[in-house]
Amino acid sequence: TFTNQEILTNIGFLILLTLGSGLFMFLTRRTIIVSSRLVEFDLREAYIRAVEKQSMSFFHTHPTGTLMSYVSNDIAAAREFMGPAIMYAANAITTFSFALYFMINLNPLITLFALIPLPFIGISTYFLGHKIHNAFKGVQEEFSKLTTQAQETFSGIRVIKSYNREEFENQEFILKSKEYYKKNIIQTRLQALMMPVFIILIGFSHLIVLGYGGYLVINHQATMGQLTQFFIYLNLLIWPVAAIGWVTNLVQRAAASAGRLWKIINFEPEIIDNAKGNSFKINDGNIKFDKVGLTYKNQTNKALNNINLEIGKGQSLGILGGIGSGKSSLINLIPRLYDITEGILSIDGKNIQEISFDSLREAVGFVPQDTFLFSLTIMENIKFGKPDATEEEIIRASQMAELHNEVLQFPDKYDTILGERGISLSGGQKQRLALARAILKNPKILILDDALAAIDAITEERILKTLREFMTGRTTILISHRISTLKEADQIISLENGEITEKGTHNELLKAGGKYARIAELQEIESELENL
Repeated sequence: TFTNQEILTNIGFLILLTLGSGLFMFLTRRTIIVSSRLVEFDLREAYIRAVEKQSMSFFHTHPTGTLMSYVSNDIAAAREFMGPAIMYAANAITTFSFALYFMINLNPLITLFALIPLPFIGISTYFLGHKIHNAFKGVQEEFSKLTTQAQETFSGIRVIKSYNREEFENQEFILKSKEYYKKNIIQTRLQALMMPVFIILIGFSHLIVLGYGGYLVINHQATMGQLTQFFIYLNLLIWPVAAIGWVTNLVQRAAASAGRLWKIINFEPEIIDNAKGNSFKINDGNIKFDKVGLTYKNQTNKALNNINLEIGKGQSLGILGGIGSGKSSLINLIPRLYDITEGILSIDGKNIQEISFDSLREAVGFVPQDTFLFSLTIMENIKFGKPDATEEEIIRASQMAELHNEVLQFPDKYDTILGERGISLSGGQKQRLALARAILKNPKILILDDALAAIDAITEERILKTLREFMTGRTTILISHRISTLKEADQIISLENGEITEKGTHNELLKAGGKYARIAELQEIESELENL
């Protein structure tokens, strides 16, 4: 029997233990959950840095939707392991240890019998966990396919509507959704199986304690109070055992996601910045191709072969060529979007591979044929390459690109928010906005990859007239299928099958009577017919 004082002391002790338990639970949650969010932040940063440093060929084999699925699903799964999984595992181990300690103190033999099912729990965890791991890996891969399908559908919605392919895309999405659903069902069934297995095995522990403990009580070898305590401690073990199953799920999901993430984070880019931190700066923009060749990965045919070319400071180069002639391949070598596989490419007498990415790409203003605009305002898109540009500088660049007057027609003018990829602008407006962005950057080397193709001839002439003044003192490369765009260039080359077939000024090439001259004659006739 206990005195009133002893009872009150025990009650006070229990209250203190409960308060202490709550306090430590709060501190544990705050420490581990906050830490897991910091880990998630670091993972996202590491992931985006890993993706940004990849070469162009990487994105040929990793669709946008797949890369997005890593961000939305895999990083979250890894965070759950670092947070809830560790926290509940620690809580389960602590509870299990205390309950086991008190059970052994009460009766070691009953404790031994009560723990007989535990090895079976471990075996079940191992086999089910392995299956859950494979199932979740399948779910993530299917989610990547689904995300890719959705992303491509949304990005290409105008083409889909133009070709009346909504129903086809809908059916494709439904098929992928069904596959994703099936994989999820398999995973869910495996997860759902784990908890009942654990509960059944814990139930066996209850039966063993009830049977053997009851026998001891009948034979006066244990008291009813001790048996009751055993059941209380055994019930305390239910959560740790249940947590084993839940934590196992999280660990297996995290393992599958981490495997996918590490492949991206540890993926070595083909083009490496060997000169990072190098102080070399491009001042003149003198570009020299010396027997340069390019062969793309997994291809046997050369995209470029034996290119010998020099573009001096302040000079302009015009490039003419048909589809697949190597025009874009040639200019993509200058900012090192791809690396040469033969010869030497140098700028200002320095091998391009010995110039840091920062210095090289800071000196290049690139307007690609496929214009990309962000879902920002017109002003934010123009100053993308020069974030600290003043409003006057932005307007000046816009005027040079013949865009300013059209921007003023928009209700919000330069604060007009563009849709995805600039969907609210026409093709010509997109190209002029991209041109304004490059002009504002004030680069040493300006590259225009058929950047005026969507602009009418009259507007093009006005832009070129303005650009000629801007091009003074800077190296400029123009790619175009229009002779009118190229004829004022200091030198012009004609490309065919990755090789230079003609080189010279406009007049020299006309006198040569080659392909350039024939195209010029055809375009002149076409222009005369349009003016009739």
